[in-house]
Amino acid sequence: MKTVALLFFAFVLVYTAPTQNDEYHILRNIINNVSKLLEDPEKLSGIMVPSGFDKSRCISTRPEDFCLAEEILFKINSTKYVIPENILNIGRLLIQYNQFHQTNCTVTLNKDEEQLRDLLKDLGCCAQFKYSRLNHKRAQLFFKPESVNKV
Repeated sequence: MKTVALLFFAFVLVYTAPTQNDEYHILRNIINNVSKLLEDPEKLSGIMVPSGFDKSRCISTRPEDFCLAEEILFKINSTKYVIPENILNIGRLLIQYNQFHQTNCTVTLNKDEEQLRDLLKDLGCCAQFKYSRLNHKRAQLFFKPESVNKV
């Protein structure tokens, strides 16, 4: 009986563990949600958030910025602003993405503010960059230059 329970537990661990494919889909969903929000600028008008997310730093393979974006999005004052559902979706996706890249997520937000639209543009660009990099790695797994016939 103990062996069956142990095998079942191992089975659950193996099949529920996040994979790189999951990371790929999470980034794709972040990009899609950001794009939907940026299509309608009126939804985001006037919403100010703490600044601190740096697109160039994020692109240089630092996952801490996704943690920072998560903190910023969850600290938007929902009593002061009407928050679109996609913002909450992006926040949830960032939590999932950050599970792939465990960092010490002690974020100190500075007092400067920026528009939410600017934060989302930078987050979308960074997610697109990381998505493209993952896509490139996936393509290399399936396409091996040694197998190409030379002319």
